[in-house]
Formats: sequence, structure tokens, C-alpha cells
Amino acid sequence: MADKLIQQAEERVLRRLMTFTDCLYALGVVLIIQWLPLPSESHATGGIWLLDLFAEYSQNLLAVFIGVVFIVLYWIRSNHLLNELQRSNGVHVAFCMAQVFFILMLLYIVRVSGEIEPASARAGESIVLILTGLFGALGWRYAGTKGLVRKGVSKEDMQKIYIEAYAEPLAALVTLPFAFVGELVWNLAWLAYIPIARFVRARH
Repeated sequence: MADKLIQQAEERVLRRLMTFTDCLYALGVVLIIQWLPLPSESHATGGIWLLDLFAEYSQNLLAVFIGVVFIVLYWIRSNHLLNELQRSNGVHVAFCMAQVFFILMLLYIVRVSGEIEPASARAGESIVLILTGLFGALGWRYAGTKGLVRKGVSKEDMQKIYIEAYAEPLAALVTLPFAFVGELVWNLAWLAYIPIARFVRARH
């Protein structure tokens, strides 16, 4: 009886976690939209045209685009992982909250990247992505070892999730030293994800 009550409570925790994370991602989108320039910030004289305003603050538009892409990708991944669970608990929730926090930190770095040293911005993105992926991987590993994963998830599906969970922080770790070399080299370093994913797949 007690075990059944615990299971029901953990199922409620999972539903609340899914709702809460959806709200956080929605809040992230709202924050990103606030990056768009305001007419009062324009240096133009006279009437302000919308296209002229966007052209003047093209860097902001790029940051908005990158931020939205990150939010959408991580929201899809979060929903996919949470849908593979049957229940959750306090420890698993803590892992998920830490991951969302670092995603929001990533948005902050993207937002200020045009105002700080480029190498610092690149290194910051790599570090935050390492931590984001690490907490995501630890959360999934914890869920697997504690039996929080729903019944019916095949070993193949588990393997794919493990690969995705561990390959990303490892790839981000590889890119970190290249952040101080240059933008092109740093971007190319992300291709390390491909051999890393193959290596992780071979390990499972």
C-alpha cells in the first residue's frame, strides 16, 4: 500500500515537473522577445521605419534567432525525455531544474555576446553547454537506475537517449580550448560530436 502511494506521488511529481518546465521554456521565449530593439533606442532622426530599426540592431536579431532555436531544441528534447518517464522524484527534479537554469544562462551569454570579448562568449557557451548536457545526462542516468523510466521503452531507445545525453557535453568539452583560437575553428570543433556519438554508441 505504501509503495503504491509513493508511486502515485511520484507520478504527480512528474506531471508537475512537465508543466513547470514548459512554463520556464515559455518564459525563456518571452525574455528573448524582449531583446528586440525599441524605437526609443534608435539613433535615427525623424520617423523610424521598422526595417531600418532592425537593420540598425541586426546583432540583436541574430541573438533572438539563436535564442529561439536553442529554446525550441531543448524544449523538444526535454519533452521527449520526460515522456519516456513514468514518474519522478526530488532528486530527478533537481537535475532537471539545474539543466533549465544553465539553458537560461546560455540565453544570457548569447544576449551579451556582442558586448563582451568574443573568446569569452565562445568559452562561456561551451562551459554552459557542458553543464547543461551533464545535468541532463545525470538526470537520465538517475532515472534509469531508479526505475523511473516507463515500461515499454526498448533497449534501443534507451541507447539512443544515452548517446544523445552524453555525447553533447563531451563535444562541448572538446570545443572549449578552441574557443580561444577563433570562431571558425570553434565552430568546426563542434563536428567532434559525430565521432564522439559513435564512440558512445560503441560503448553501449
